[in-house]
Amino acid sequence: MKIDTDDNSNKVVTFKGQVNTEDTGVNTAVIAEGNRFNLIGNPYSANINSGKFLEDNSANLSSETIWMWNKATKNHETRIRMNNFIIAPTQGFYVRAKNSAILNFAESNQLYNNNETFQKSAKTEIHLKMVNGSYDRFAKIYFLENATKGFDNGYDGETFSAVDNPTDIFTYLLKNSEGKKYQIQSLPFNEIENTIVPLGLKAEANAEIVFSSENVNLPSGVKVFLEDRENNSFIRLDETNSDYKVTLTQSLNGIGRFYLHTTRGALSTDDIALENISIYATNKTTLRIVGLSQGKSNLKLFNILGKQVLNTSFNSNGVFDVNLPKLTTGVYIVQLESKNGSLNKKIVLE
Repeated sequence: MKIDTDDNSNKVVTFKGQVNTEDTGVNTAVIAEGNRFNLIGNPYSANINSGKFLEDNSANLSSETIWMWNKATKNHETRIRMNNFIIAPTQGFYVRAKNSAILNFAESNQLYNNNETFQKSAKTEIHLKMVNGSYDRFAKIYFLENATKGFDNGYDGETFSAVDNPTDIFTYLLKNSEGKKYQIQSLPFNEIENTIVPLGLKAEANAEIVFSSENVNLPSGVKVFLEDRENNSFIRLDETNSDYKVTLTQSLNGIGRFYLHTTRGALSTDDIALENISIYATNKTTLRIVGLSQGKSNLKLFNILGKQVLNTSFNSNGVFDVNLPKLTTGVYIVQLESKNGSLNKKIVLE
């Protein structure tokens, strides 16, 4: 196909070439090298449904996710299969390859009814917004009947990591997070009355941060709280014109300070439980614990045969890294005790 442009300010674009009438779709190659992100685009002169495209090509993608540039927010935003996002003709977007392969834009991906609006649904949604000066960022949480606390392909979407983002907000999965950052996370609807989601923030010291939320189809009586563990405070965000403004005393790049709560009751700093503590290995020599309230904790580590291989105490306020002894690859059990209770979690060292 040939593209010509005239020399005037209107920049008229004309497409010349033979019309493809074969029912085979359009193929495009992706490679699984480097960070595995590939920039591709809608090859049709009609809109396409991103959900159908992702579902058709799922086997060759690391997740059923696309990332698109939003000029207004100057950010690459996440779209998951569940969103069924409408992609305009020639619109470019990123996918992340699982392996080097050929992706196919099937003719069935196309939309011909301009009145179709796939983004509308009856799902329960919390759209958490964070403004830092000229930066406007968000993280979304969906509550769905078929979602889990772990990774659900097509329902959870990571942030765009191919380029550095100076300011961002994200969440961690409640189970098996592995330290990955999610812009979209789906959780079980039947647990909406008692859910705590770790929030991550990337921002410079002395930045003034403003949090607010837009809430869709929240069940009657369910409240949305933002917890600031450094200031020992809970702020309701589901009320009209409610927000939380805070100036950071130090730079942040991770989770540990802020948490999002959904509940029917009131909250206090005594209500923090251990169910939503994240414990994972950042590498074979470091174990990261995220979400602990301030105070002393004790950690024991056992191998799969029940032999204790580590016993240590520490003080934490959000995030703490435990140095591990030299251990073999395998499954281990973490036993954690703090003033809020105790829990056991399984981890895998690779």
